[in-house]
Amino acid sequence: MGKRGVQYFTLSEIEPRVWFMLTGCNFRCKGCFRPARDGGGTPLTPEETLKRAEQACLRYYGELPRKAMITGGEPTIDREYLLELVRGLNERGFEEIVLMTNGYEIGRDRNYASDLVDSGLTEAHVDIKAFSDDIHRWYTGKSNKPVLEAVRRLNDTDIELVVQTVYMPGIVEDEEIEKIAIFLAGVNHDIKYRINPFAPAFAFEKVSRRPTIEEMEHAYEIASRYLPNAIISRSCYREYPTPPPQETWITVYPDLTFRRRTIKDQEEDRIAWLSRSKSKPRDEIVNEVEEERDSFEYRQKLEEVTRLPPHGLS
Repeated sequence: MGKRGVQYFTLSEIEPRVWFMLTGCNFRCKGCFRPARDGGGTPLTPEETLKRAEQACLRYYGELPRKAMITGGEPTIDREYLLELVRGLNERGFEEIVLMTNGYEIGRDRNYASDLVDSGLTEAHVDIKAFSDDIHRWYTGKSNKPVLEAVRRLNDTDIELVVQTVYMPGIVEDEEIEKIAIFLAGVNHDIKYRINPFAPAFAFEKVSRRPTIEEMEHAYEIASRYLPNAIISRSCYREYPTPPPQETWITVYPDLTFRRRTIKDQEEDRIAWLSRSKSKPRDEIVNEVEEERDSFEYRQKLEEVTRLPPHGLS
């Protein structure tokens, strides 16, 4: 069995729950904000990954959680590793095993979705970056046809399915959102669909600005004509429709070093990644981030609309 780079595990302080942050990705999204995209981490086999996650959970919670999130990077790029990881979580009694994916590899492999479910996967979150293939290729470097096929195949398995799209003014806005909503309604009228705002502050490339609250509400209104479970979302969180507030996370590195991290710590990681990847001085990156950072007023308004129930944004 091959190895996969593991950046860290994250343990929730809200309820027992563990995230697996895997490194490497098959997309090169222009607006990516995840340092895990570019590889790195500690190479571990699935069994090594499971054992270290188990040790971390037992040390912190005193028991194994029932919820696991597998994210990255892109978790699906090593098929056998991922299947073994999901299978191992299932055998250890995890009742909710959630995959966060761009869907590309699942759509290219006829049996990948069903094999994941047979291994124990209970939920999948798929990003549809754009419906138009030319936009998707420009933004990610890959066609979106396998992504759309992945949505169909995962829907056919009857596991919980959530689809997400980032609203990017001038690139992915009302017309693209409507095309995605029509496609999803044709697959399953009840699919949960999240529209997230583009956040330029930590984006690898500043391809767009942050959408206004009014633009987000209008996109929601369009999507909700086709999908009763469309919502505005803050980010790629598990909870639906919006997560409880959380100011710190317990990060456990593969050497089982524990660290309580804040949003500020996460920002520092991203600044270091952008500085290293772009070969720019840290101060220059910090200045760019500060210029693009959303205001308190914007965050407050976004929080208000994410807490409204579906169809409550008239």
